[in-house]
Amino acid sequence: MSSARLNAVIAALQKVREHIKDLGDDEGDIEAATYNRWISMLEGVVEGNWKSLELDDVEYVPSIMLMHVDAAIAFLEAHREA
Repeated sequence: MSSARLNAVIAALQKVREHIKDLGDDEGDIEAATYNRWISMLEGVVEGNWKSLELDDVEYVPSIMLMHVDAAIAFLEAHREA
């Protein structure tokens, strides 16, 4: 069911968030592909332009990636409750 998939994506992003939070900005950049892989699993689950949650396929410092992951989690949680 789509709600189970949405919950799974949120849970996966929360794990990604935990990992990123442990990194410092001086420990190297994070590839957006790590994040985008989970966002792509929203196809057929979230109505609207869910692809707008995907990031450019570059590397981000952990603090910037953390901001994107937090925003995506908040968006998906609000979507789940709507």
